[in-house]
Amino acid sequence: MHRWKFDSGTKKKLRGLGRRLRNFTENLNDDTETIPNPEKDPYRNYWHSHLSLSKTYIDSANTPNSVRRFCMQATIDRVQYLISLKTEKEKDYRILTSICLPDYFDSTMIVFFDDDTFNRFFIREEYLRWIPLPSDRDIAKEWHLRVPEGFELRGYKQIIKDVEEDDLRVGEIWFVGEIG
Repeated sequence: MHRWKFDSGTKKKLRGLGRRLRNFTENLNDDTETIPNPEKDPYRNYWHSHLSLSKTYIDSANTPNSVRRFCMQATIDRVQYLISLKTEKEKDYRILTSICLPDYFDSTMIVFFDDDTFNRFFIREEYLRWIPLPSDRDIAKEWHLRVPEGFELRGYKQIIKDVEEDDLRVGEIWFVGEIG
């Protein structure tokens, strides 16, 4: 966690912490109970779901890093669960999660239904650039995450250029799951 420091130093108790984590876990489990069906939305060759978290809560400096770590681990565990459900028909699907820092709110669960869509996903336009992070960086080690055997990690420095507002946002995006 040397890269992104969220802790404001306050030890103020957060109200509703247990309820928020229970609701997050229940919603995550409901969204990923089964592998998404590509025929429900034939115009896209992927499915994605944003995590059911309040931006003001999860990205707050007062939210303990243990909460972020819990949410990251829960999404990695759900990727593993979805992979365990794959049948012969779904063997080519790629299932992964994206972890965005410092704005964890932007993180998602993703299922790609074919390799072509997966490969096109990693081609970024001028306004959104992904620069590979050095190989010595490892989100699993930095955040003490358990990554199942066979999963791959891929991290990028993410640069988002908002032309209309002449704004530049810099962060990291990590992909964990079936990448290679």
